Amino acid sequence: MDPYFLVFAIMALGAGVFMISARDAFPSALGLLTVFIALAALYLHLHAPLVAIFQVSIYAGSILVLIVFVIMLLMTPGQRLQEFQRNLSYRIMGGILGACLIALLVIGLKGVGEFFQPREMTADFGAPSAVGELFFNRFLIHFEVVSILLLVAMVGAIYLAKRRS
Repeated sequence: MDPYFLVFAIMALGAGVFMISARDAFPSALGLLTVFIALAALYLHLHAPLVAIFQVSIYAGSILVLIVFVIMLLMTPGQRLQEFQRNLSYRIMGGILGACLIALLVIGLKGVGEFFQPREMTADFGAPSAVGELFFNRFLIHFEVVSILLLVAMVGAIYLAKRRS
């Protein structure tokens, strides 16, 4: 088994289990960020740099910022940020996320090609034009279904949170 794949797969699975089992919303969001970063590293391993860039910029950047904004918006005024910062799960997930980011920096500095043997692929694999063609021709309905599902989940979370307060 490829050690590069093994490290980032275990990191993604561990952070996913942590994300599901965390009692507070902020450590859970930190676990989700770690999953996003580990998946981006796995996409780099699969020779798909465009998908890795999308993973980091769209999911780890904008989607996670939106989720954290909703968490901050729904926090009751009595809760203080210092109480969350004293949480041990923050420190554990921060260490794992820091290791993930350092590994990505090392890969970026050394070059992805040194970590694995290249495989046979088509000439346009991972190119923005090939991804766009697949996305807008074959997988457009999938994207629309996922966007509606995310919108319904966000509205439902806000409704449930406002109903409790």
